[in-house]
Amino acid sequence: MENSDSNTANVPSNSDSLSLNNAIRPPSSNSNSDYWLREFIKINQCPQREDALENQLNDLSLVAEKLGMYYAAHFIKNINTIKK
Repeated sequence: MENSDSNTANVPSNSDSLSLNNAIRPPSSNSNSDYWLREFIKINQCPQREDALENQLNDLSLVAEKLGMYYAAHFIKNINTIKK
């Protein structure tokens, strides 16, 4: 019997998720869901940071918010709060 509450029905496409692909490809459409990817591609690679994990998580949550990934930003903030 198939689980009707399975989360696999909403798996993102390759153009929506960086985690599904190692290569970042420019989006083929102009939809709002691809807007963050177009902006992300504009950012140059930054040097590796060696500061505390808490500092990196704080900054990562800000980046997620800027890219419109509010659920991810909230999750990162919660993880960082629990870690402290």
